[in-house]
Amino acid sequence: MFRRSKLLARIREGKVARLCATGSFTTYMPAIAAHLGYDAVWVDAEHRAWNPNEAREMLLRHHLADIDCVFRPPTTERATLSRLLEDGATGLMIPMVNTVEQAQHLALCVKFPPLGERGLDGTALDAGFWVGKDADYTQRANRETALVAQIETPIALENMADIAEVEGVDILFMGPGDLSLRLGCPPSLAEPPLRTALEKLAGVCAEKGKPWGCPVGSIEDARLIIDMGAKFVVYGSEFFSVRKQLGICASELNQLLGDE
Repeated sequence: MFRRSKLLARIREGKVARLCATGSFTTYMPAIAAHLGYDAVWVDAEHRAWNPNEAREMLLRHHLADIDCVFRPPTTERATLSRLLEDGATGLMIPMVNTVEQAQHLALCVKFPPLGERGLDGTALDAGFWVGKDADYTQRANRETALVAQIETPIALENMADIAEVEGVDILFMGPGDLSLRLGCPPSLAEPPLRTALEKLAGVCAEKGKPWGCPVGSIEDARLIIDMGAKFVVYGSEFFSVRKQLGICASELNQLLGDE
């Protein structure tokens, strides 16, 4: 049976989907995230290198832990996107979606007919290696697989109303790092240019009935975007968690040794 998406179920129930993030081949991450109540892990392969076997293993670990995996691939090449979905990705997050034409192309790659032109195989994990393939496999795949379009440039901001209308694009996701770089401000949601962009995204998505989200670095920012209507919130990552904890341990050790 095709696995039901936990994050899409939360959003369809009017709730907020809870995600954490990793860019490393941290095999215990899915199990820990599931245990702590997250709905999905955002796995980044745009800025971190993953070989195909690592990606396949990580996707399998998510299935074993019964938690969604939203995979950000390093390419939008059609066959690569298909293989990630066949290997078990619940969603694909695509960076730098700037135009409606890009969004339409992605929907064609990620969704089966009649929504798109994804190629049918059915012999991989997402279809139970054919043995457990549902008769309505393609329809369930379209319904339970999320295409997340990242809004990260001024051009994307101008076009996001049209991007939001593309059938097959399920969620819009602001990338504050890249967007703030192009807006000429620090990547803080308190910065006026970024706050204005966030408000515009929230308004467009409310009008179009499209879920949206943003990564946050504090519970205060999480409260801010949830109050604005966000349904897809990323809070917590392996990189910043390790960095923070190592900083605490290093400071305590230095105090013990008299080195500070």
